[in-house]
Amino acid sequence: MLENTGPDEPQVQLIARENRDPMNRNSFLEVDFTDVIAEPDGFHSHERLYNCAFQTFNCTKNCCYLFLTFLCGGPLAFCFGCYFACLGFEYIWCVMPCTQACLMGIRWIGEIFGYCIKAFCDPCFDSIGRMFSKIHVKTENV
Repeated sequence: MLENTGPDEPQVQLIARENRDPMNRNSFLEVDFTDVIAEPDGFHSHERLYNCAFQTFNCTKNCCYLFLTFLCGGPLAFCFGCYFACLGFEYIWCVMPCTQACLMGIRWIGEIFGYCIKAFCDPCFDSIGRMFSKIHVKTENV
């Protein structure tokens, strides 16, 4: 969803709040109370105690997560932003030019190899192909 800011101002991309993991990369982190505390048949605590534990678990999990994201989310987002910017810069301005320079430098080796194949192997394969092209197979019903 894009925010309309005006004709001359750049548009800012906003993240949809209802689906923050559209590629489902962190589906393994979906932890519910029953995933951690599961009472099988024959082992049941008091209903009010179970509900209190359920509320305590969810509240603690959510509050702790909110506190950690408030405390570390901004600095980590800044660090990851810098990291991926440096990674992109390195790839665009260092890796690809060096790769292209190496490929340009060794392209002549490929051309010489191609000429050697054409000079030495092609006549042999051509001769073998002509030898086998003279073979005629006749089938007869007996």
